[in-house]
Amino acid sequence: MTSRTDDIVRGLMAELAHEDEVLAKAGEALQQAEVRFEVASQKYAAVRDVVGAYLGRPPRNSDAVGYGVFFRSKDRYRFIHMAPGDAVVAVLRDSDEPMALDEIANAVRSGGLLVPGTMRSVNAALMNTSGVEKMEDGKYRYAEKADELPFE
Repeated sequence: MTSRTDDIVRGLMAELAHEDEVLAKAGEALQQAEVRFEVASQKYAAVRDVVGAYLGRPPRNSDAVGYGVFFRSKDRYRFIHMAPGDAVVAVLRDSDEPMALDEIANAVRSGGLLVPGTMRSVNAALMNTSGVEKMEDGKYRYAEKADELPFE
């Protein structure tokens, strides 16, 4: 190579080294953010479950508003770290109408249920969860058992 080409390559290598440093720092920041997210999501799930025990179901953003608070996530994490069957029951209990499998899967996914093969997990939960009924049109609904009803 000529000295001019060497100078260009040297400059480009210096620029590449700079970008390598920027990328490495970004990668470290991403890893730290993933750890912070995991810890925060586990804490959120624990508190959500305590609130849910009082409410008798997983809380929604609309519940929070009734208590004078606001969920910034707007239910984006409602089902995070929740068993698929519990999330399915919550979705069906909240629905006024029976729902199709894909509608249920989309609802739990949009609520933060992060499991591999969401559709398969939801389908399995529908088949194995007590109280879930499949309608003639292939949609599903949740039928509360007598001991779950809020009156005697």
